[in-house]
Amino acid sequence: MVLADPGTLGAAVRQARKTHGLTQAELAGLAGTGPRFISELERGKASAELGKVLDVLAVLGLHLLLTGADA
Repeated sequence: MVLADPGTLGAAVRQARKTHGLTQAELAGLAGTGPRFISELERGKASAELGKVLDVLAVLGLHLLLTGADA
């Protein structure tokens, strides 16, 4: 999946959370964040803190892969 904007990332997080059968509050507890952060992340808030985003992705078993424009 190509993440072109924060909304795409948010949708991927929401889908993975639901696949794992987690509520936003449960995911927040597992990732060490608050439910509000999860809600904002899933809505595509552009200013989400990267470290927390990575924590959430780790709980869901998701990984970011960066590649060059010519890769």
